[in-house]
Amino acid sequence: MLDSKNKIGNINNSNIGKIEQTNIEKQEINNKVNVIFANNNFGEIAISHELFPDFMVDSKKKLDGHYTYISKPLSKEATEKYPFNIKASIQITDKRFKDIKNPKELLDMLQYADSPVEIKVLDFEQYLGNVLDPYPDPDLSPVGKNVKTFLEVPKIKLPKVNLDMDIIFDNSKFALRNIKLKLTRRLSSTRFIFDNYSQKSKDILIQLEMDYKSKEDIKFNINYKLNPQKIKDSKAGFNFLNFIFNMYTNSFSFLDRNSKKIILSGKRKIEIDNNEIVKIKNNLILFRAIIEIEKFFNIKFEMSYEMSNKDVNKIMELYKKITECKNRIKAKGLSFQIMKKDVNIDWLKQLIQMKSIDFIMPPQDIEYNILGKNIKLCVEERYDPIKCSNVNEINVFINNYDEFDEDYLFNVKMISSRGKNFYKYTNIIKK
Repeated sequence: MLDSKNKIGNINNSNIGKIEQTNIEKQEINNKVNVIFANNNFGEIAISHELFPDFMVDSKKKLDGHYTYISKPLSKEATEKYPFNIKASIQITDKRFKDIKNPKELLDMLQYADSPVEIKVLDFEQYLGNVLDPYPDPDLSPVGKNVKTFLEVPKIKLPKVNLDMDIIFDNSKFALRNIKLKLTRRLSSTRFIFDNYSQKSKDILIQLEMDYKSKEDIKFNINYKLNPQKIKDSKAGFNFLNFIFNMYTNSFSFLDRNSKKIILSGKRKIEIDNNEIVKIKNNLILFRAIIEIEKFFNIKFEMSYEMSNKDVNKIMELYKKITECKNRIKAKGLSFQIMKKDVNIDWLKQLIQMKSIDFIMPPQDIEYNILGKNIKLCVEERYDPIKCSNVNEINVFINNYDEFDEDYLFNVKMISSRGKNFYKYTNIIKK
């Protein structure tokens, strides 16, 4: 908690080494002065003040219970003739400004600090006019040398500046639409902070730091993060990954939605390792699969960003089944191996004579546990009517059956009886 007494006033001088604080506090006094004489000849001490008869030496009880001498004005005119002021020499110790080496830039930034600035007092003196106060009042100058305290900076009211932006990317359909950037901080006379943190519904929060010296000299940095309120939302996570991917791989622009003009353009300076790009692509595929599962089963996962390989495999397996359910799957054919000792010759002869066979896999009940949710379903698979394609090979096997060992394996190859393409159809029954 900042002690209201532990302040040394406002900056009004560009000399960082010697910041003079003048007329910070004036003593209000009565014209009538009571002087108390004690047995220790205090009367002589009282009038020994070098500014007597405007000031006298008085005693005052400090907070620790001890007494000290202070300068006391003997008239209202005395305070006007010798106004109270402070001269201080300070060192800026605030971590926010540790990298600022240029004194002019430091002073510029100090004037726009949005909270008290930590300083170290190198020297602190009270003055009456231009005369060093011989008996400084401890209550008026509570700060001593080598003491760390805070410099209270007057708050400067920010102008209302609102920017309605789209962030678009070259060679990409992805964009962030309707980003309402507001001026929220001013770091110096040329540096400004805009952000859309007030847009609670947005998946991505953007902070734009702009150094605007002129229309021809503008520098800016972009910071971005996933909205903390949407960290468990799959669609928000997907959009954030998509935004990062485009920031890493494409040039970007800020398009003013009102004027339809691009006001800022740029590209990430630091090269991104290709392995990082591949990782983001894989995560985009994973998030897309999760969103599709949510939509298909009308559920909502609470996202976790630390999934095991087992979880990822389950998600991709179920996603594959959903994809197959929506589309017929093209295949070249179907083949399987049979051991001689397991074959029925009559069945095999019938197989090669049939011009078309309906092929349906038995229904399969499956249960998945994904991100804390149980999903039960029944999978039905059927295929185009099929026929045997390697009839000659099978006839050779049949005709020479006795010459083959019992463990001999032979192939049976099936193709579509409707044409050259062979299709599988999947149906998912939700339970």
